Amino acid sequence: MSLSRSVGLLFLAGLFSKFLSVFYRVPLSYLLGAEGIGLYQMSYPAFVVMVIVATGGLPFAITKHIAQHLAVGDKEKAGRLFRVGQQLLWLRGILLGLFFYLFAPILALKVLGDPRSELPLKMLAPAIFFICVEGSLRGYFQGLQQHSILAKAQAFEQLCRVVIMLTLSFLLLPYGLEYAAAGAAAGAAGGSLCAIVFLQGYKARRFNSKCFLRLQEWSESARMLQCFGLPVMLGSFIMPVMQMIDAAIVPLRLQASGIPIHLATALFGQHAGMALSLVALPTVATRALTTALVPNLAAASARKNQTLVTNRMMLAIRITAAISLPATVGLYILAQPICQVLFGTPEAAIPLQWLAFGTVGLCMMETNGSLLHALGKGQGAVVALFAGAVVNASVDYYACALPALNIRGAALGTGLGFTVAAALSFLFLKRYLPKPFNYGALLFPLLASLIMAPVVKWAFDFSFSRGWVPMVVLLWAVGVGAGFYGLMALTTGLFGANIFQA
Repeated sequence: MSLSRSVGLLFLAGLFSKFLSVFYRVPLSYLLGAEGIGLYQMSYPAFVVMVIVATGGLPFAITKHIAQHLAVGDKEKAGRLFRVGQQLLWLRGILLGLFFYLFAPILALKVLGDPRSELPLKMLAPAIFFICVEGSLRGYFQGLQQHSILAKAQAFEQLCRVVIMLTLSFLLLPYGLEYAAAGAAAGAAGGSLCAIVFLQGYKARRFNSKCFLRLQEWSESARMLQCFGLPVMLGSFIMPVMQMIDAAIVPLRLQASGIPIHLATALFGQHAGMALSLVALPTVATRALTTALVPNLAAASARKNQTLVTNRMMLAIRITAAISLPATVGLYILAQPICQVLFGTPEAAIPLQWLAFGTVGLCMMETNGSLLHALGKGQGAVVALFAGAVVNASVDYYACALPALNIRGAALGTGLGFTVAAALSFLFLKRYLPKPFNYGALLFPLLASLIMAPVVKWAFDFSFSRGWVPMVVLLWAVGVGAGFYGLMALTTGLFGANIFQA
């Protein structure tokens, strides 16, 4: 399958999953209400952290090693590393899932402060095991570069998750709010289990590897996988931990500027729950790109094909810029109508406009980090993320307390954090480029995005002045801007005819 088709399928699957993740919140809110949603949401941060610890970057390690060893014809070693990685994930999933279940009462009472959250936490525990099992299969198929299967599994998992969580919430609601919230939480385990069944049904290809390994062989393979997975895990840790720190810093510093607590909480919701979610939308495309490129890059590196390695790395950065730069312009210009149509909260446009520039940093940060991990240089990605997190926290602490900035300070801090992490990770990445990076390749998307800006503004003003429905006004402006940008890309040859060929 060509790289373009792989990226396209993964992008569509990600878009479908993102749509469902937005859609299910509407009926779930009607079912559970604000209190039930709170019980459901408060259990997730601890669950996410436990999943990161349990998987430990091993799915990514499986992907890289399968792709590398198959590229040089060593099927036996690829099979051995997959088998050991799978066993490690099963073991960690069982132990940490059991630990999470047993620790749920203490976590609910002592940490979350609401004993009713115990049941949702317990319902999330099986998902830790299932996600580990699913991770091994995803690593397997990604290493084989069978991306169409991954795309189908992603869409199927999200569909099953939404159906299960809404159905169980509805059926369990008569028994109490905590039972309904637990039913919603059970969707994570149900969706992952469905994905496992789906992927296992496709897993026809078998490696020629020994069924039983000597202890020394097993321990060497386990050490190799875990050494590679550790930087991936540390990098994954930084973002959710930073979000938790943000949740602690921003509302308190807003109050220090004289804003009442209820308004400070609302402003933080506009920033973290609305503006940040919009800025993260373009990562659906960049993650599809890196998912397809990582095994491809690992295989090229194993064959010591430095020309292909360089071309793939430059391609990834170039496409990321081509996606994130126009998205930045669109989010800035259309911030108010977007927030009005999607959230019914036009005030969220204030942090969104200040955060829009961070779209480029976020997308570049994720792309650069994935490329570094694919090359086995993940330490650079971890250092860059940590530096960005420190900048984010420092700016938040200072700027949010300034009355002239308040929530704008949080948006500024987050955007600067993404930008610093992207810049540092790019500097690390440049070390492994055999030839100098062509900065001219980034000039066109920048200029095209700037030229697109007045076109989008005109399209919005034109439709708004004629009294069109707000949703139609927004879709028209976005469509005109995307069409204009796409036309410029085609006529000027932003992407060559064979740029995506595998």
